[in-house]
Parts: sequence; C-alpha cells; structure tokens
Amino acid sequence: MPTLTAYENRVLAYRDENHPHIGKRTAKTIARMLCERQARMNNEDLERIFTHSDPTPKQAFRNIEDAAKQVAA
Repeated sequence: MPTLTAYENRVLAYRDENHPHIGKRTAKTIARMLCERQARMNNEDLERIFTHSDPTPKQAFRNIEDAAKQVAA
C-alpha cells in the first residue's frame, strides 16, 4: 500500500501537469483522503460487501450474513 508521502508526490505531480491553480495544501488534503480511502478498502468486511452482486442492499446483507453463518458452522 502506498504511503501518504507517495500519494502526496503523485497528487503534486498531477497538479503540476494538469491543474497548477490548485494549492499545495489542497493537494496534500487530496492525498490524505486517497490514503485513508485506500486504508479502508483493505478492510476485510468491506471486501466481503463488495464481492456480492445482489439486486438490493438488503439482499446483499442477507447473503453476507448467510455466508458468515456457514463459515461459523
């Protein structure tokens, strides 16, 4: 997983090429948000939710609960 500094460098490089009017502080804020989002995506619970493709969220949570019950049994 990239570090906060790596995200900052990537965002600053992108800013320099595409949006020079964005301030350094804003670019650092964007980098922090991306880093936090990446950290959350490594959460196994979120991964289980996103691996289910169900027509409704209610059905998705039912399927997740059922899968958890089968694993526990």
